[in-house]
Amino acid sequence: MAGRSDTRAIVSLGWPMFIGQLAVMSNGIVDNVMAGHLSPRDLASVAIGSSIYFVVFVGLMGTLQAISPVAAQHFGAGRLREVGETWRQGQWLAAALLVPGALLLAFPQPLLALADTEPEVRAGAVAYLQAVALGLPAALWFRAFTTLNVAVSRPRTVMAINLLGPVLKVPLNALFMYGSDGHAAIGLPAVPAMGGAGCGLATALVFWISAAIGLVLLRRDRFYARFSLRGLGRPRRAPLAELARLGLPIGGIYLVDVSAFNVVTLLVAGFGTDVVGGHAIAANVAATLYMLPLALSGAAGVLAGQALGRGDPAGARAVALRGIGLVLVLAFIAALALAIGRGPLSRAYTDAPGVAAVAATLLAWVAAYHVVDALQCALAFALRAWKVAVLPMVVFAVSLWGVGLGGGWWLAVRLSLGAPGFWLAAIAALTLASAGLALLFVRTTRPTAAAGSASAQA
Repeated sequence: MAGRSDTRAIVSLGWPMFIGQLAVMSNGIVDNVMAGHLSPRDLASVAIGSSIYFVVFVGLMGTLQAISPVAAQHFGAGRLREVGETWRQGQWLAAALLVPGALLLAFPQPLLALADTEPEVRAGAVAYLQAVALGLPAALWFRAFTTLNVAVSRPRTVMAINLLGPVLKVPLNALFMYGSDGHAAIGLPAVPAMGGAGCGLATALVFWISAAIGLVLLRRDRFYARFSLRGLGRPRRAPLAELARLGLPIGGIYLVDVSAFNVVTLLVAGFGTDVVGGHAIAANVAATLYMLPLALSGAAGVLAGQALGRGDPAGARAVALRGIGLVLVLAFIAALALAIGRGPLSRAYTDAPGVAAVAATLLAWVAAYHVVDALQCALAFALRAWKVAVLPMVVFAVSLWGVGLGGGWWLAVRLSLGAPGFWLAAIAALTLASAGLALLFVRTTRPTAAAGSASAQA
């Protein structure tokens, strides 16, 4: 009965997170589909630009994920004012991350040097990144807002806001990609056609709209009053240091994961426009599938953190194990569905036969990749509930950068396997990472270690 109760709790918390994350991910799908139907060159520009953006943003976003386990333990223990203080210090952390993130997006030429691609594609990627950089302040604030809501078991608020994104994204993309003559009679100016770069400006506007709605809710919804969230206050050394100690390794994990995943897009640029486009579709499908294990793993991690805050390490371990099992079963089902439907799915993304053929081949590898990707996600979030992040970062760095990127280059270039070589190496890397994280989880959550952790928290 306890197992079923844990499953219901994970699903209840996880499904709004999944819908919200899927809505965010659909913005990228909209970009790839609309750019793909515009031209293969625009698709390649958006693919390369979005790869760099995700490397930068997800590394910053990962650091802010520290708000969730810290606030979840405070919430589980009934320390509501400390939840609010964690949120305030999280905003100061977001402000500190803004400057390096904005510089990397506004001046991406050093990162683009990795991509051996056409000058027109590179110029389009620069324009995309400089446009999306305008939304970075709002994106970081909204990420902190998201982690707060997840920590206090209120993800439906974020889900509702995120669902607005795809609704706004299609008309905004069309406006900035194709331009408009304007309507002088009612004061609407003309908008120049920006091509694929228009996707970046549309994304920035969606970020600002989402942040504005979140701020209004934070000030007017009575639910948040219990946490004393009014005012930013001043930076406080102890809580800010706690967030940094946990957040920087988490950000490192995200950075290693996403950089290894997205740098491949830059490395395949030399294989031709069709391969870049096909790889972009495969990567987008993989990232979309990842939303379900990400949501359920996050939900299980939050519930485990709340249990630890209540002084119940055995309950925390049980709910974490239940989450890992649920994620793995669903990953196998999703992989089977993808393997069967990869042909029609690739053709739905693009009208270019060459791009669709490459994508269909790579999606077969994505099916296997998804299973081990889901497993490492569930294990990483479970460890995060115990505030364990430094050793997982080391595991990820060795596995994904060493085996994933190094092995992928060797297979793709030295053995001439092309883009499939990178996916094969990624599968091996995530298998190794999952094994390392599983050992860490067993060691961290065994009864003697869990009891020591609970005593330390008390």
